[in-house]
Amino acid sequence: MQELCSFEISDFVLPARSWTAPTRLCDIPELMSAEPYVKQDPDPAPLTFTLPQGAIDSHMHVIGPFDRFPLAASSKYKPFEATWQEQKEILIDRMGFWGFVVVQATCHGTDNSVVVDALEHMEGRAAGVVSVNEDIATDELRRMHDVGVRGVRFAFLPHIASETTPPDVILRIAKKIAPFGWHTDLYFLPETFEVMEPLIRSLPTPVIIDHMGRPDVKIPVESNEYFKKLLDLGASREGIFWKVTSPDRYTRSARPEDWPIVLPFAHTLLRHFPGNVINGTDRPRPNMNTVIVTGRGNPPNKMPNDGDIANFWIWPSAHKDSEILRQMLVVNPRKLYPFKA
Repeated sequence: MQELCSFEISDFVLPARSWTAPTRLCDIPELMSAEPYVKQDPDPAPLTFTLPQGAIDSHMHVIGPFDRFPLAASSKYKPFEATWQEQKEILIDRMGFWGFVVVQATCHGTDNSVVVDALEHMEGRAAGVVSVNEDIATDELRRMHDVGVRGVRFAFLPHIASETTPPDVILRIAKKIAPFGWHTDLYFLPETFEVMEPLIRSLPTPVIIDHMGRPDVKIPVESNEYFKKLLDLGASREGIFWKVTSPDRYTRSARPEDWPIVLPFAHTLLRHFPGNVINGTDRPRPNMNTVIVTGRGNPPNKMPNDGDIANFWIWPSAHKDSEILRQMLVVNPRKLYPFKA
């Protein structure tokens, strides 16, 4: 796994309303960026454990169909479709989740109709996280709230976001959504922590830190200074939640045998913040062609299997303890999202 690149923190502090992120692909090697996209696996491996009743996949995406929900003109990637019907079949009907949280994929920009459509069809078994601009109308927020949207996401990763929202704009949007009880979801890299930390402390909403804040898992927890800063931040205010998702992204491997190096980070978050940790599959993971270096199987496949994510990540991240698993998949998600059961 290659070292994360670095860029000046000044790149992330701009007074303009629209902020163009650095064009360099950071931890995504340029030589891989032209490889074809990898389609999600339609056949999840059988689960070796039982998901608790009411389990929620707290991080997945719905993409397309493109004839109804086209990609945004600004999209930096062109993934395969992953419709709500497909996601329901795989995650609920076959794997056994009770429901899921549809997180707006950056490829759809700020047109959240794909999320709203999915929620309208899921009859209370799905909640949503959207992407909005500062000029979003209160009536539109109320309309999305009524179908189950409960958060706004901002991505600070140049390989998926062509424009990154400045912190002052995020704060103003957070003030707009706070009366609805929504949260702010932030996906960022260690290089932006100096900007993220004061922002997170000042936000008037609950905050989700996506993918554990993307620590460098090659540096052990006990000596990982960045991760220690995240822990300090988590203890500094109420309402910070953690998604312990995507071991394939940290290890750049689709092979489950390479994922245990990430587990100490999830276990540490669970030990410090047991009531604020959620988990999910990240299905359909559209950027695996640029993220994954080591594929699984022969010939190598860069797309992780969803059953492997459950068996070799979600279950061991809960220490293979059914009560901890229930806390992470049933109790904690319902602190943020409305579900019928």
